[in-house]
Amino acid sequence: MADRVRVVRPRPLHVDDVLDEVRGAAAALGVETYLVGGFVRDRLLGREGKDIDFVTVDSDGTEVLARVARAFGWAPPQRFERFGTGQVRGDGFVLEVVRARAERYDPESRKPDVRPGTLEEDVTRRDFTVNALCQTLDGRVIDITGRGLADLRAGVLRTPLPPDETFSEDPLRMFRAARFAAQLQFTVDSEIVAAMRAQARRVAILSVERVNEELRRTLTSARPSLGFGLLREGEILQRVLPEVSAMIGVEQGGWHIYDVYEHTMRALDDSPPDLLTRLAVLLHDVGKPPTHAVAPDGRHTFYDHAGAGADMTRDILTRLRFSNDEVDAVMTLVRLHLRPIQYDETAFGDAAVRRLIRDAGELRERMLDVARSDTRASSFPSTDGIDALAERMARLDAGGEVSRMRDPLDGEEIMRMAGRPAGPWVGRVKRAIQDAILEGSIPPADADAARSWLKAKRELLTGD
Repeated sequence: MADRVRVVRPRPLHVDDVLDEVRGAAAALGVETYLVGGFVRDRLLGREGKDIDFVTVDSDGTEVLARVARAFGWAPPQRFERFGTGQVRGDGFVLEVVRARAERYDPESRKPDVRPGTLEEDVTRRDFTVNALCQTLDGRVIDITGRGLADLRAGVLRTPLPPDETFSEDPLRMFRAARFAAQLQFTVDSEIVAAMRAQARRVAILSVERVNEELRRTLTSARPSLGFGLLREGEILQRVLPEVSAMIGVEQGGWHIYDVYEHTMRALDDSPPDLLTRLAVLLHDVGKPPTHAVAPDGRHTFYDHAGAGADMTRDILTRLRFSNDEVDAVMTLVRLHLRPIQYDETAFGDAAVRRLIRDAGELRERMLDVARSDTRASSFPSTDGIDALAERMARLDAGGEVSRMRDPLDGEEIMRMAGRPAGPWVGRVKRAIQDAILEGSIPPADADAARSWLKAKRELLTGD
């Protein structure tokens, strides 16, 4: 930390300030340095960001980052030897440098044999031509593949090398194709789909963590359905998310005009780009294929598909290594997704609405968003009822007492009042107290009122 200096600036740093400092550092050190990858692509599309990637030739570039960090008072750069990259962060910027390299992959491994390479070798091994564009630090664009600029203008994803070779080297690039299709809303060269089908089996060598990261990015993209559509066409969806693939062709009827898969994709694109919300929308009807039946009158039925879907969601997200908190949240959203849709102002009393507030807790807004997207992807797209429910929930929970409701009496006190040992009956008493709070018989968080109410309900304490 000795070389870190706090710099006071009269205005926030602009990307040009950072690039000027990099240019000066590279020149002073004599390090051949280029902008590369997504930063160049997005810059040319008018989407300049703060994640800046560089490639250096015959140097690892760490000292360039160190000089930039000292100039701006940032922490010294970190070096990630496993990936051959260096990184420095500060003022919202993330600068990452990698030495130009050539790679050779073992067909049965995801770990490449890496050696230093030329700029041309580094660029041609990248995933797509639009990501292989380089820029000198003074702004000149270098299109080594000769197709990157044209593909960028046309909005096409194409690989620098034959796609079979590109995907065979690193199968994760097939997931990246899906992610970029969703993010950029680009079309995909037809040869890519054929290569994905030919290489689909190789996704088995990928770590779950790498796949998880690409799925996250695809889900939170502008048009996630484009990414999942490409995975479906490339015969990868059924290998990674067979439960989603099983939705294809499952008819619904009633309020629906699409099969379960198409309905889900439309709802997904409609939903806010929040990861938990998008995961819940993706999986909200995952329980429909296994619960599908056709009634004698021809109706399609899906008995308790929300409950079945919640159980399947736990298994799917655990398999894909999502965190326990994420799994629990998405399970709750899948289990509750129908309740806002079924809301009827004339049939739902305040107690029923309070129960839904309690059950959703801090996920309430996400639950309502899932329900709205589910509804808008049906043949009756009005969300007036859901909006009315949202207003009623806000009114009944103005102070947050219901959504943050806690048991006013703990199990120890309940057992002392009853003079009975622990058992399932304690949970039943707690649920009865909660129901009394939701019905308005006990004020929230009022322990004295809860004790008085429970003393008047001796049958709960005695078990009679």
